[in-house]
Amino acid sequence: MRHVTGLAKTSCVLAFFFCLVAACTEDKSIGGVTLTSSAAIELYPVANQTGTVSFYASSNWKATCTADWFVFTPSKGSAGENTITLTTISGNRTKATRSGQLMITSGGSQKSVTVVQSGKYALFMQDETTQGPEGGELTLFFVSNLEENDKLQVGYHEMDWIGWADQSRMTRSEWKGSLPKLYLQPNTSTEIRTASYVLMMGTPDGEWLGLDTCYVHQLCNDDDYESTDYSADGTVTLLQRATMGRGINVVMMGDGFADRDIANGTYMQVMLKTLENMFSEEPVRSLRDYFTVYAVTAVSKNSGVRVGGSISRSTVFSTVPSLTDSNISCDEEKIKEYMRKVSGVNPQNTQSIVILNCHSHNGVTYWYTDYSHNPLHYSLALCPVIDSLESETFRQVLTHEAIGHGLGKLGDEYSYESQGRVTDEAASKLNSMHDYGWLTNVDSSSDPSAVAWSWFIGNAWFQNEAIGIYEGGYTYIAGIFRPTEESMMNSNRSPFNAPSRYAIYKKVMELGEGRTDVSYDEFVDFDAQHKPERWDYSTTRSQASWQQWRPAPPRVKCLDM
Repeated sequence: MRHVTGLAKTSCVLAFFFCLVAACTEDKSIGGVTLTSSAAIELYPVANQTGTVSFYASSNWKATCTADWFVFTPSKGSAGENTITLTTISGNRTKATRSGQLMITSGGSQKSVTVVQSGKYALFMQDETTQGPEGGELTLFFVSNLEENDKLQVGYHEMDWIGWADQSRMTRSEWKGSLPKLYLQPNTSTEIRTASYVLMMGTPDGEWLGLDTCYVHQLCNDDDYESTDYSADGTVTLLQRATMGRGINVVMMGDGFADRDIANGTYMQVMLKTLENMFSEEPVRSLRDYFTVYAVTAVSKNSGVRVGGSISRSTVFSTVPSLTDSNISCDEEKIKEYMRKVSGVNPQNTQSIVILNCHSHNGVTYWYTDYSHNPLHYSLALCPVIDSLESETFRQVLTHEAIGHGLGKLGDEYSYESQGRVTDEAASKLNSMHDYGWLTNVDSSSDPSAVAWSWFIGNAWFQNEAIGIYEGGYTYIAGIFRPTEESMMNSNRSPFNAPSRYAIYKKVMELGEGRTDVSYDEFVDFDAQHKPERWDYSTTRSQASWQQWRPAPPRVKCLDM
């Protein structure tokens, strides 16, 4: 307030009025932190739920919290209007509401925001159950504190071997601590099969949140057939020869295919379908002529592969898909031995793909460096014939692994519930990968002018992809950012986003033409003529069971050829 001189008397009433105004009007230039949003946030009892805190800080500020079930970003900043985003990293399985404090400190003062996670729950009595190969009825029991009028449903995939025994009992009011009975058909195959069921709570805005998952495994019967004819083993078949550039070599193989699978044409049918799926997405769909593709026949002793804890199988590459995650173990040296059967192929510049003769939901890619940690173009992608040979999931996961990871050296754009904020070590490793031209679709920077795909942000040509900076990726919920809400490297259900297509295009030009000078403008001109046929980059990530499974992140290993 300005001081005025020359007045003989100051009115007590006027002085009181000005004091009252001063008390009711906060001066932001003096205070430390002024909240401009609610001092309490309530979040649903699942992971990946977000909330925001808005505030004004008079000087530099920092934030801390008292809970380990949510993370927030940013953790510090400068004076002015600011917003902090909070994200839950785990579901609330305590069966009670829980809370934590977010403290914001600036200018010697502190403000607290109470963060509450709802205690509503619906939990299965067991995380998984294993049933015999003979089939029969099964009941899944659960406990819940949801009221009768709360929305509750079960999420699941339709499968031909398991279903509801009585469709008439599907009404919510009849769920008295258990789901309707399931009926399992006898399993006459040679591999374990798995189904998943998710208890889902509905929100007032129409979203369905997965509260808990139960996995149903069914054991299999043994198949004691053994191969006797190995004459086709090691046979090399040229599936496609490059007609542009110097040729990018791809070697395909199958594991768990016995001599009868070779003789009846199953093996080659799988190889040809793999070839078709590999070139099903842009930009490789329009760059297919740069690739030379071979199939090497591998005759296994037994038909099928050993899935998790199923019966033992003797196969050429000893592949074993995990039941607990998406990983696949294998004999890498044996795979390299069969890859060398292709005359004239340099293994260090070759993409290798191994297709497993099973239907499990797994997928993993191995990247390689030399012993001086210099990156190599060689990669190994492993993928089962997921669900069936004509399955869309098989096509999507193969594309994610062989093209996204294997060729484009792209990072995963999804996050795991168990992974919170990225560690300094992991962020540093990611940044070092950028120096190789790897993982350019994920970044630890959220600066629009510095992020790896900064050229694409605001470019009208890509406006329908909504390219921006979305938190979550590289398997971490916080501290890593991706270009689009959805993409082939996230849920597998969408095309490659533009930054990923750019990375793949550059790799094809580097390997196919020996060029490392590909400009952004060159790619934009190419992309204008070869856009993906469908656009679906903004679908919100769901908590449903069929969205919880992801292929495994790529592994980096040293290569000894």
